[in-house]
Amino acid sequence: MLVGSPEDLTRVAAAMNSSPWQCITVNLPREALRTAREDRSIDLVILVPGPSLAAYTELCRSIKFDKRSAFMSVIVLLSHEHAQRACDVFEAGADDCIRAGASEREILLRLLKAMRVKRATDSLEDSAAVILALANAIEGKDHYTCGHVERVGMYAVAIGRQVGVDEEGLAALKIGGVVHDIGKIGIPDHILNKPGKLNDDELEIMRRHPVIGYNILQPLRTFRPVLPIVRWHHERPNGSGYPDRLSAADIPLPARITAVADCFDALSTDRPYRSAFPIPKCQQILAESAEKGELDKELVRVLYDILNAGGLMATAA
Repeated sequence: MLVGSPEDLTRVAAAMNSSPWQCITVNLPREALRTAREDRSIDLVILVPGPSLAAYTELCRSIKFDKRSAFMSVIVLLSHEHAQRACDVFEAGADDCIRAGASEREILLRLLKAMRVKRATDSLEDSAAVILALANAIEGKDHYTCGHVERVGMYAVAIGRQVGVDEEGLAALKIGGVVHDIGKIGIPDHILNKPGKLNDDELEIMRRHPVIGYNILQPLRTFRPVLPIVRWHHERPNGSGYPDRLSAADIPLPARITAVADCFDALSTDRPYRSAFPIPKCQQILAESAEKGELDKELVRVLYDILNAGGLMATAA
């Protein structure tokens, strides 16, 4: 998508005409923003500011800092008049900046580079989508946990927000909740769905799922922030957990948060061997577990406060 007045787009349009791309030309920044938000097929936005640069830097910022359009590449072509304003453009989130005087060939090469980066980003997004779909498919094997992973992510985010986890950390908690049990894809169905207590051999097999999940996700850079959650959400502060027998502060905060969220959801939903416990009973069991060192005591208290404030009652009743 080309954004700028018709007279300012001449050289860029010439470069674009030598390529096989489909090109949309938009004259007004506000119209361009609406188009960017509505048309997810747009790969590249080229801004050619007129006399006023401010409207275009604001457009760039609106595109790049909005989740609906953040992965679109934005390139700004600066005139001689704005040649010293490149830092303002990059601060607004632009992926590249082409200064006045660039040849049509340079413009085309810079656009091709931006497109390669966009394609690589799309590939990462596609890989992430496949993994998330796989994580949700696990619930098809483990039928009693319908909705479990989404709820764990939601509870973990609620706890994380209360203890001051930043936005990136909250995003990791949400995704971590969805993929924390992805390793169950390697667990036989007869063990996942056994309507009773697992024997020692079955329990040993079940306890492999954090490592299986970790090994699935470890090669994927997109999922690196959630690896501690996947591997260590069954570790316990008193050292009684698995798979690595970590204890206390050796267990990363995201994994400790997810452990509390996971246990709460297990208690508050139906299982093959029992019905869901009422919320007060869940709180009692969690408090007892915290006293034994099986859960982080402070995080259990935070969840208790959230529940008493009604923050999760609608979904955990």
